[in-house]
Amino acid sequence: MNILRGGEYYGCGINRTMPANSMFDHYRRLAQDTTIDGTTLLSTDYFNHFNEVIMLMSMLGDMPEMLEDIRAWQPKSYKQHFEQSGLAFAPLAIEAFDHVPEHFRSAFDAVIAELDETIIESIDALSAMEGEPEMFAATARTYWRRLQLLVDQGSAVVHGSIAGSRPEATLDQSAIDDLF
Repeated sequence: MNILRGGEYYGCGINRTMPANSMFDHYRRLAQDTTIDGTTLLSTDYFNHFNEVIMLMSMLGDMPEMLEDIRAWQPKSYKQHFEQSGLAFAPLAIEAFDHVPEHFRSAFDAVIAELDETIIESIDALSAMEGEPEMFAATARTYWRRLQLLVDQGSAVVHGSIAGSRPEATLDQSAIDDLF
């Protein structure tokens, strides 16, 4: 996959011989004027995949029938999301993902795994209490708040505020657990 930028083609096939830090710098330059963060090479646009579920979850107390739409949700990898997004910078987001520094990638992957697991867990829990409107509404509220906190945490990773980039903003696991 090649990207035309500034009259030159860039892509994994053309620039394979660049050292890792030069590749990182290369993608940082290409990411300018996109939603790809220059510190992490990640994009918050990926969270749109989760924001739809969060929005639906926030309405479940008043509109329990929205659970059917949430049940239709399926996990998508970062690359799958951008392959299907239609965004102009999607090919760059896909390529740059392979060059995300490991400490950001690990933190990001952990948040995404928890988002996926929490959504699946919420579907199971809410499905089991469909006949109990008050419990259903309270549980839906709890899940959408939990999911929103995870998206906020993921956004912090995308912007380099977690995973050791800025020690004053880093949360350890116990601080994260306290949020829930």
